[in-house]
Amino acid sequence: MSQNEFDHDFFYRGRAADRQLAPTNRNEAISAMRAALAAGDCLVARGGGMSYTGGYILQDPRPTTLVDLRQLQGIELEHLANGWVLAEAGVTWQSLYTILKARGLRSTFGGPLSGLKSTVGGGISQNAAFWGSGRTGSAAEATLGLEVLMADGTVLGTGVLSRGELGRARYFGPDFTRLFVGDCGRFGIKLRVALAVEPIPALTDSASFSFGSAAALVSTMSQVARERLVAEQVGFDPLLANLRSRRSSFADDFRTLSQVLRSSGGLLKGLRNAAEISIAGRGFLEDAGYTLHVICEGAESGEVNSKLARIRALASKADAKEIDNSVPKIMLATPFTPLNGILGPNGERWVPVHGLFTHDSAAPAYQDYLGVLSRHELDIQRFGITSAALFSAVGAETILMEPMFFWADELDPLHRSTLEEKVLQRIPQNPPELAARQAVGQLREAVIAAWEPRGAGHFQVGRAYPYAARLDTAQRSLIDHWLAAIDPDRRMNPGVLGL
Repeated sequence: MSQNEFDHDFFYRGRAADRQLAPTNRNEAISAMRAALAAGDCLVARGGGMSYTGGYILQDPRPTTLVDLRQLQGIELEHLANGWVLAEAGVTWQSLYTILKARGLRSTFGGPLSGLKSTVGGGISQNAAFWGSGRTGSAAEATLGLEVLMADGTVLGTGVLSRGELGRARYFGPDFTRLFVGDCGRFGIKLRVALAVEPIPALTDSASFSFGSAAALVSTMSQVARERLVAEQVGFDPLLANLRSRRSSFADDFRTLSQVLRSSGGLLKGLRNAAEISIAGRGFLEDAGYTLHVICEGAESGEVNSKLARIRALASKADAKEIDNSVPKIMLATPFTPLNGILGPNGERWVPVHGLFTHDSAAPAYQDYLGVLSRHELDIQRFGITSAALFSAVGAETILMEPMFFWADELDPLHRSTLEEKVLQRIPQNPPELAARQAVGQLREAVIAAWEPRGAGHFQVGRAYPYAARLDTAQRSLIDHWLAAIDPDRRMNPGVLGL
């Protein structure tokens, strides 16, 4: 088993870095990375390490320095009046959330669900979705500017950071910012990120619904997204709902109820919400079918109630029934939970695969996924693999679908450093199951291939999704010229994105 937490992620393994840096501040990071580049090393940046697509896995045989940026934790608030906050690459989404919330603000993209450990720099390099995505889209839409270390050692400012710390108006000719979002560090290493901020809405409410089919669920989610009715919406297929209820424990319930009490905006409301969750119990989703959970926001109750009324009408047209809304209440109370969900309920390994779809291709894409499961039924039975799917919306135009796979296998050091100790103590110690892991890898690849004719897009491209292979001739020519100009020796995370 690998003994180095930095030579693997939650699914992929690579070689150990020749050298490793852990700079304690921005200036030290710049100096150290410039020295590594001058010495001829390749550079690979790592943030919180919450990857499962090989984003920082080393494959190039040349001498390589891995840069752990988690200690770059500065948050600069001088530009809040201008509508943005400046965060260093190692800031976790949880830290940013906490600091802004104390000022009645939030970033318009608030981070992925792994935000307790995942970092701002990593989230922008991978591109990401969840908190805020139902309203404004992915991390890319919130990124107003970047400070990036390039392969020649220069520091480039983009967007509002084009004049460095002085800042400038965002719109002034072509904006280079988007070129560095979702690049997995291939074009440069993020040092600081300017993110759009907004006031936290005065009121929030939620609802949950059960549907009889995936098609009805997805159709309703699409309509809700197009009408821009929600801050967040997330859907579960029946198996995922069941797995979620089995993964929690009494201690988790108690902690969650405490957080619901604290976050509900008043003692009576908190007590009512906590009581409703307690009465519903952990098993309330087990037979609920395909479920949708929505969170609506507004400046006053009429606005929020109007949005919820419209969603209820749309759900009713799809023959949905309203169910207990414990899930969105818990989500609101605990936006960044301990990352125990990286395992199944019995300690199984976990890895997802996802696709981003236009509204008219999402429901057929779910059938494609089911078709893959059917064609691989023998391996699924042989290795005891289970699979379940999550759905969400990214802005008004896109449905995200994320199948997950669970199987018995040994844990890696990254799992052990991520899980809570109480979880490590209660889960079984499974032996290595390389054949099962390979079967899961084949399942993921089959899903990706099945979705390609649907025009699926992907976040967290890393080394899992065939980005370069799907560029047309003109796009590939342009990106090759771009790389020849900024990184002629291919030393920034070589191989990621297939480049």
